[in-house]
Amino acid sequence: MDRPDFPRPTPVAPESDAGAGPLQAILRRWPLVAVGLVVGLAGGALVHATSTRYYRSTASLLVLKKRESSAVQDARTGVVEDYVSAQVSFLKSEKIRRAAAAELRRLPVSRGLPDDDGAVAAGIAAGLDVTRDRDPAAPPAASNGVVNLSYRGPHARDAQLTLDAVVAAYQKELSAVFDASTVRLLANLDGKRATYEGNRKRAGEELLKKEAELSRVTTEDVSVIRGRVSAAKEKVNALALEVIDYDRQLATIKKAGPNRRDRTAAFAQITGRPRAADAPADGPEQAVRALEAQRKVLGEKLGRDHPQMKELAAQLAVRAAQIAEQNPADPTGRADDLHALELFTEYKADTARLQLKDLQSRLTVEELNLVSAGQLAVEIAQVRGQIQQADGDIRAVDTEKAVTYATKSSGGFEATAITPPTAGSPVAPVPAQSVLLGLVLGGLVAGAAVAGAELSDRSFRSPAEIRRRLGVPVIGHIPVIDLARPADPGTPADLAPVLVAVRRPRSVEAETYRGVRTQLYFSTQGRGHQVIQVTSPNPDDGKSTLAANLAATIAQSGKRVVLLDCDFRKPQVHKLFHLGKVEAGLADVVAGTAPPAKALRRSGVPGLDLMPCGNRPANPSELLTSPRFAELLAELKDGYDFVIVDTPPVLAVSDPGNVAARVDGVILVVRLTKNSRPAAERAHEALTALGANLLGVVVNAGEAKGDSEYNYGGRAGYRSADYESSDKYGEPFGADEPAPSPAPGAAA
Repeated sequence: MDRPDFPRPTPVAPESDAGAGPLQAILRRWPLVAVGLVVGLAGGALVHATSTRYYRSTASLLVLKKRESSAVQDARTGVVEDYVSAQVSFLKSEKIRRAAAAELRRLPVSRGLPDDDGAVAAGIAAGLDVTRDRDPAAPPAASNGVVNLSYRGPHARDAQLTLDAVVAAYQKELSAVFDASTVRLLANLDGKRATYEGNRKRAGEELLKKEAELSRVTTEDVSVIRGRVSAAKEKVNALALEVIDYDRQLATIKKAGPNRRDRTAAFAQITGRPRAADAPADGPEQAVRALEAQRKVLGEKLGRDHPQMKELAAQLAVRAAQIAEQNPADPTGRADDLHALELFTEYKADTARLQLKDLQSRLTVEELNLVSAGQLAVEIAQVRGQIQQADGDIRAVDTEKAVTYATKSSGGFEATAITPPTAGSPVAPVPAQSVLLGLVLGGLVAGAAVAGAELSDRSFRSPAEIRRRLGVPVIGHIPVIDLARPADPGTPADLAPVLVAVRRPRSVEAETYRGVRTQLYFSTQGRGHQVIQVTSPNPDDGKSTLAANLAATIAQSGKRVVLLDCDFRKPQVHKLFHLGKVEAGLADVVAGTAPPAKALRRSGVPGLDLMPCGNRPANPSELLTSPRFAELLAELKDGYDFVIVDTPPVLAVSDPGNVAARVDGVILVVRLTKNSRPAAERAHEALTALGANLLGVVVNAGEAKGDSEYNYGGRAGYRSADYESSDKYGEPFGADEPAPSPAPGAAA
């Protein structure tokens, strides 16, 4: 039979599961949480009751030096010794604990002490705590001299006596320890002074050695050498620039060549004085006379060996050479000034190079002297610093020795009890801690129990989870039906109590079936002549009850409906409607032994006809796959607005798959049990694999809590004992059973 082409319901997108969070799991399993907390609190109470009781005694001591001048102070830094830290360590020492053990033997303790003082001292160490009193606003090193002591033990009186013994032992040991430590301190100071004097002597010898090396390098001050080197570097730089300028002038002259015009231009470029070719000029003879006059005047002032006099002599030599080599081709008879300038520039360049080389040699020597003298000066300064350090150390040791000698006869420290040891007060076990421990243990137990229950729970927790896992909408929530409630007046009384849509139409249960009818209309978009299959994953899920009530509500809305019982193995329709002995039914029609008209029965509900199973066949699967079954569905579809087909559970037998391929839509009924989720998922996969048009899921026997949570496990209003396990579904085959009595019954 061809199915009408109406849209399949759109799978619902994954959404947040309101019942899958840790808080929801705790709320669902609150009895386990309560039991876990009770167990934890009981454990905490047991721990509190069996724990050893401990008591604490406290005391405070003021520890001061007997003389203010005995505070050893560093002469270089002015920092006063923090003696309280040393006293705290002394109070915790093995010596004080053993002395306290000896004192404790003379006190009336309530417990027997071990014979070994070491064992008693170990017991004192386990419970003794010594801290210095600090002002939060004061610097870390500051101290007011107060030391706080506490002792924690299993006996109230013994805690006070033990702390008394510790204080008494400490006060006795102070003087003895100070005298012995003073002798050791003086010997240590003498050793330090000898070390410092040796350092001073070695540093003095090193200083003499370095000063002698410096005198061999130079007798001048390093700053004088440094100034001279700086001046020489400046002169070297100036001479280097002068040589570069002369070389540039010579390059310009050589570039001019023999042309008169070019040479005249080169001369003007170098000297900065233009000279026309026809302008009168002094000849070399006039230049020689001028240079002679200048040398005569300067010779009287500077002397013959002065560098400037040597320079004038060189210029005279150049002019003489010019006169001797005067160009005979010159019509004016004048010498070539550019040639003379070239000779003069070469002389100046050579002279500057000689001076630069000489100055660089002397500068190298000066720099070497400066490096050697500077290094020696730094080393001398370091040695003098070592000498000053040694002198300071010697003075500090002498000061410390003087203070030690001054305080030797008066004792070192004085310990006064500000707060004497108090009576022991209970400190353990703490009730709040025991309660907290119990809550923690209870939380762990409850968490483990909840986690185990959640992991073993394979039920659906919410509609959102059904939509998320199956990908189809939930189109109805059928609550548990109360079979004890009577039928409404005026309704048929010869029907099974579970047919609440007919027997109690004003009840909440009947309204939920009408809600499923509305969802069915919406899914089919109002089209008539539809064949709708009702099935379930397992037996006892309530699919026959849903099919019967859904068919009744559709008929009550004015539609013509026929309900087919395709559950040939365990038929239920004839029982629900109390049809009695059925001579011919759907199985007979499909097998060809009876016409459809003989199999159709009135239900007592206007508009609703029934076609029960009839005689149970031995080959139900073959009948449901036969062409006659498809033809029958087509005939019924033409004559009715809706054909509701009740089929066996999907996971029990293969019959529902044979029917699903021939219907227009499938409704899956799921009963909320602790293992319903895997079965529903397998059923959904099986129907999807067959290409079934799954319209939605109806949740059976569940009571909604709020909008997101299901409740299962309460009182079941109906159930069927006719179904067995999947592999035995419908066995044995045989004649139909007699109609049940009107007493409470159910359909699966």
